Amino acid sequence: MHFIRILLVFWAVTSLGLEAWGSTPGPSRGGGGIQGEKAGKSPEEKKTPAPKSSVRRITQLVKKIEGGVLYTEKNQYSLSGVKVLDLSPKIKDADLKGMPKKTAEMTFLNGQLLEVIIRQRQ
Repeated sequence: MHFIRILLVFWAVTSLGLEAWGSTPGPSRGGGGIQGEKAGKSPEEKKTPAPKSSVRRITQLVKKIEGGVLYTEKNQYSLSGVKVLDLSPKIKDADLKGMPKKTAEMTFLNGQLLEVIIRQRQ
């Protein structure tokens, strides 16, 4: 009785082991199961590559920021829903002409403005 159980366990382990290698018991198919795995994948198994997101950073001189809109030398951008960091020092209105210009460092993700950092130009 123990002999039959041992044979059944041996048969189950070897058949599972051979399926894991990609080959089946029986006549050889010219090279074994390992080379069969290197063959092309079926269309269901092939995965399309994930689309890459494009991040762009642009720096432009600031003309003014008024009414939730950033005006630069080239364009204007709506700041609704955009994270804005103003790192420029607070200067009194007395010396506006002598004040250096400000720059806007803008970060875009897939063409949408996400973040604007305002800095004093040195």
